[in-house]
Amino acid sequence: MLTDEDLWYFKTTGFHQVRGTLPEELVDRLNAVTDAQISDIIEPIVWEDKNERTPDKVRRLSKIFDRDKVYHEAATHTIILNALESIMGPNIEILTNKHNHIMVRPGGSYPVPWHSGEEPYDHMILTGLIYLEESTMENGCIRIVPGSHNRPFNNKRRPQKQRDDFRDTDHYYRSVPMPMPKGGILLFNDCCFHGSDTNVTDRSRRSMTVAYRAHDAHDVIKEDPEKILIHGEKAYNGHPSPFPKTW
Repeated sequence: MLTDEDLWYFKTTGFHQVRGTLPEELVDRLNAVTDAQISDIIEPIVWEDKNERTPDKVRRLSKIFDRDKVYHEAATHTIILNALESIMGPNIEILTNKHNHIMVRPGGSYPVPWHSGEEPYDHMILTGLIYLEESTMENGCIRIVPGSHNRPFNNKRRPQKQRDDFRDTDHYYRSVPMPMPKGGILLFNDCCFHGSDTNVTDRSRRSMTVAYRAHDAHDVIKEDPEKILIHGEKAYNGHPSPFPKTW
């Protein structure tokens, strides 16, 4: 669980590196399933180059929770749930219509452009990155702009196109790189501006990307198929229904 100091830093910076890593055997199973998905070219896939649809050009595997149960196992591991509960409370959902993919990032892959997933005034979504391989400066680790989830001014959520110069922006100079070990877990407020540079190595840089959300006190849609309850309950804590008569 997070300490009060951990929570203060998370609220201030917008990110938290979870202490510890996933078990090695679980990460090995994740990689084995991912290897098979890439080798068999199982769609939906985002490609580095649409004209070269070969396994070595797979940039992203989409809809991972429909592919194999091992991805759900990793996304709901106790080490992650403990951190999430400290931040979001006991009722936690995964969104399947946001993120829900493996970034493969093969050697030489182009950057992930600067972007903010949500607006600061939206309900908080936590992005979870679960690393299947070590993430380094050389292979294009994520960079986060600390505190940008608290911005009081309007910015374009997606100021760059995919092939723009990743470093030619104020976001780059305000950001911090986040190298992570194999099996590591990074959580951050999806309102933070983030992106990642070119992978200049000849090897991939795999990570799972998962969207976590607290089951909101005023969320009365209990059976939304795009949400998977992974901890707690679908409890409505808002106004009582039916409304009590006070007259």
